[in-house]
Amino acid sequence: MKDKKDKTVITLRLTEEENEKLKRCSALCGLSQTEFIRQLCNGNTPKPEPPKAFWDMMNALYELHAAFEKCIPYYPQAADECREIERLILDLQEAV
Repeated sequence: MKDKKDKTVITLRLTEEENEKLKRCSALCGLSQTEFIRQLCNGNTPKPEPPKAFWDMMNALYELHAAFEKCIPYYPQAADECREIERLILDLQEAV
């Protein structure tokens, strides 16, 4: 039985257009071309990485949530705001 680290080298011939598409798609997903193809072979469809603005917004929401959590002992309604922020975070993660 082959060790999982044993790999077979293959040669793949692509048109220039196909090669450019492979480069573009793998880069959008933050994967090497090899890993992109490997993911496809394993039945996974790699998804593009969210843009930096997405992560900036998520970080801002986490900071806002943390601030509201600190207010809960003094302002119990802040718990409702925390739940709303949590829902927004989950909705954003699903959308991306």
